[in-house]
This record gives sequence, structure tokens and C-alpha cells, in this order.
Amino acid sequence: MSQANLVGGSTRDGERILKLHADYIDANARFDWQKLEPIWSEAPEAVFFNLNGHTYKGREHWFRLWKFYGQNVASSYWTPFDIGGVVSDEVAVVWCHRRTKRKWTGAAPPPQDIHYGGEEFVTRSTMVFRKEAGDWRVVHAHFSQASSGERPGGV
Repeated sequence: MSQANLVGGSTRDGERILKLHADYIDANARFDWQKLEPIWSEAPEAVFFNLNGHTYKGREHWFRLWKFYGQNVASSYWTPFDIGGVVSDEVAVVWCHRRTKRKWTGAAPPPQDIHYGGEEFVTRSTMVFRKEAGDWRVVHAHFSQASSGERPGGV
């Protein structure tokens, strides 16, 4: 894992947030929704945007997605790099890029063709943590594909 650049917050909070981020990355490699339980918030307002373009409202909705993927996708570790973020007393945001490979193994074709052929690809991740009952929990995550193409206008 690359060195993280978190700005603000206490050393203890930063270490805890990065540990939870690493735990998420580990769970994601296997779609281990049980390992995700102490990371994803139980709050009803928690909302997660998946790489597949869909919105998942609440962690139970996300867990159902991971149970589906666990039966239909062979994934690898999503190696994070360019990790950054900001931390305050009650809210923190962590972003990074992630490099991985995955293969669709389901009997039916995949719902979308978003890198299920085993090739390496890069995604972007933004996770919003909130302090709940003295510990950090993710209340929002947003995952999207990274582009290797030319930037519009050469910017």
C-alpha cells in the first residue's frame, strides 16, 4: 500500500481511519460482507455509489450486492495508491486510486461489461467516515472508473 497523506485530525483518528480503509480493501477482494459489517455505518442515511453505476441505500442493500458478486465474480486485491484525505473531529474523507483485476464467473452474462475479462484496470474511490458511538464508520462511498485517455482540452 502506498503512503497515505491525510490532512488534519489526531494521529489516533488518522491511524484508525486508515486501518478501516485497509480492512475495507481487504474485504472487497473477496466480497466479504461480514468483515464489512463493522466498517459500513448502520445509519439509515448511509448511501453508497458502486462502480456499476447504481446507488445502494443502507448497508443491507450493499451487503446484498456483495453476496451477488461473491457468487459471480473472481476478484483480486484492489491495490490502493495516491491515498489522501482530510480528517476533522467528526467527519473524514479518504480518496485513492485502486488497481485490480477481476473475472466474471457467473453462468449468466454480467449485468454490465465493466472490466470482467481479467484485465488490469484502475478505479477511483472516495469514502466518507463519520464518528459514531466513539468509532469511525463509512456513511458514503463513491467508486468510479479512472480514465487513461487524453484529458479534455489537454488539461
